[in-house]
Amino acid sequence: MSSAETNPLDNSSKIPSVLTIAGSDPSGGAGIQADLKTFTATGVYGAAVITALTAQNTRTVSGVMVVPADFVDQQLDAVLSDIRIDVIKLGMIGSPEICGVIAPYLADYPVVCDPVMISTSGCGLIDDPAIAGLINHIIPQSDFITPNLNELEMLCGVKVGNMKEIQAAGISLMERFPNLSGVVLKGGHWNTDGQTVTDTLMIREQGRINACIEISPRYHTRNTHGTGCTFASAFAAFLARQYGPVEAFYKAIAFTNHLIGISKDARIGQGNGPLLHHSCACNKNGIISN
Repeated sequence: MSSAETNPLDNSSKIPSVLTIAGSDPSGGAGIQADLKTFTATGVYGAAVITALTAQNTRTVSGVMVVPADFVDQQLDAVLSDIRIDVIKLGMIGSPEICGVIAPYLADYPVVCDPVMISTSGCGLIDDPAIAGLINHIIPQSDFITPNLNELEMLCGVKVGNMKEIQAAGISLMERFPNLSGVVLKGGHWNTDGQTVTDTLMIREQGRINACIEISPRYHTRNTHGTGCTFASAFAAFLARQYGPVEAFYKAIAFTNHLIGISKDARIGQGNGPLLHHSCACNKNGIISN
C-alpha cells in the first residue's frame, strides 16, 4: 500500500469530495448506488470503492460475493493517490481481511462508518468474522458511526427497549471507543407504530458526551430501502461541505426525511421500495429543493 499523495492540481480545487467504501446493490436502492446518488443530490463529488457484490432487490438478498482484499487495496490506492478526498464514508465491509486492508488508509481522513450488518429486508449481509473485523479494526479508526437499532444491539451485545436504553448504549460505545467524536442513533426501527421518529447524535464536546435530539414525523411506508446508506452518506457529504457535526446531523436528517416523504407512495419493486434521490437536491446552503 502506498500512502495517499496530494495532487497539486487537485489540491487547488474547492469541490468537496467524499469516498464511499461499500457494497454494491444492483437494484439501485442501497449500497454504493444510494451513496453516489446522495452525494450528487447534496452537492459533493463522489468516488466509490466496492467491497462486495450482492444479488438483491427490494424483497431480499439472495447472494453476496466479497471482493478479494488485495483488489480492494488496489482500488483504494488508485483513488487516494490521485483524488483529494475530504471525508470517507464506510458501508458494508464483507470480510475481516478487507477490514485489515482498509484500516491503515483511514488515519488521514474524517471517517463516517455505517456499520452495515443487516439489510432493510432483514437479511444478514456479513458474517461474525467480518463483524469482529469491523469492531477491532474499523470502528477504532472512525470518527462517527451511524448504527440502526439492530446494529446497535449487535455492537453492544445488549437488547434495548426504550430511548433511555438506546442513548445509554450509544454512550457505552463512545466510552468503549475513545476515538469516536460521535454516535448517531437512528430511530427508524424503534417504536415503529408511533407517529414520530427520534434520532440522536451523541457527541463528544469539551470532554463531555452530550445528546442532540431530533424528533420528526414518521412516514408509514414500506419504501425505506437504503435509508441508512442515504443518511450516512448525507452526513458525510455535509461534513465535507464544512458544516459542523451537529449541523451536518440535522441537515442529513432533513434530507433523508424529505426523501422518504416524496418516495412514500412510489411503486418501484415489490418489497421495501427505494428512495427517489433523483427528485431531490440541495443548494449551496444545504437547503433542500425538488
